[in-house]
Amino acid sequence: MNRIMVLKGGSPAIYKLGNMGRENDDYIRVYSETEDYYIGNFEEGFGFVDVKFRKKDCRPLTEEERKQINGKWYSINGNLLYRIYVDEEGNVINGKVLMLKGRIDKVTDTQGNDKFSDFIGLNVSFGEDIQIGNSLIMLTDYGSIQTSKVVNFEKKQNKYIIHTQNSVYHILILI
Repeated sequence: MNRIMVLKGGSPAIYKLGNMGRENDDYIRVYSETEDYYIGNFEEGFGFVDVKFRKKDCRPLTEEERKQINGKWYSINGNLLYRIYVDEEGNVINGKVLMLKGRIDKVTDTQGNDKFSDFIGLNVSFGEDIQIGNSLIMLTDYGSIQTSKVVNFEKKQNKYIIHTQNSVYHILILI
């Protein structure tokens, strides 16, 4: 079992040190269960494990919550670790994420004027699910680049052109 659910706000979360319940609804990851309890941990927090959540205090993810979680990057101290996807029941899917590879060829401002950028010439990879309204995280050999919110993107024969609130990235596709 590896499922993400929601612990309803104000419900107890029983741990060796006492109640760790939260005031508002919060995501939990469940990896086992007894007759009355789910056992797991909070999806974000201090890493306490084997926390007990009463089954009656938990609910499955809504469709909107699944959309928010799918594709989310998890990081520690700003270092990207992995991306998460869940199915309709909240089960974590460990499938392959298609990563696009490219080289930043050019960076301009939103009016099309060339911008000086240390990113020009960097090889990057990013998920194929570029979403308008969200920033784009591009992985490099040296870390990651997070853009401002994407407002538009287009794919040409050998290039992605990604328009953000502050810049336009021209990325040559590498095979």
